[in-house]
Amino acid sequence: MFALPQRLTRALANASSAELEELAGRWSTRVRSEDGDDMTDDDLLAVLQGVARLAASAVDTGGGLYS
Repeated sequence: MFALPQRLTRALANASSAELEELAGRWSTRVRSEDGDDMTDDDLLAVLQGVARLAASAVDTGGGLYS
């Protein structure tokens, strides 16, 4: 288990839909080039959107985000 840095948690919590889509696109490109992974862009976007919702909840309650 590890705690995400507060700065990253706040950035995810405040990210717009467009920013999350851009990040998912960059992440997808990197994953495919390095690992040959076949996750779709939609899978990565869904993951980021879920983490962003958790981050927003953590920020709202003054808590942390852990993985």
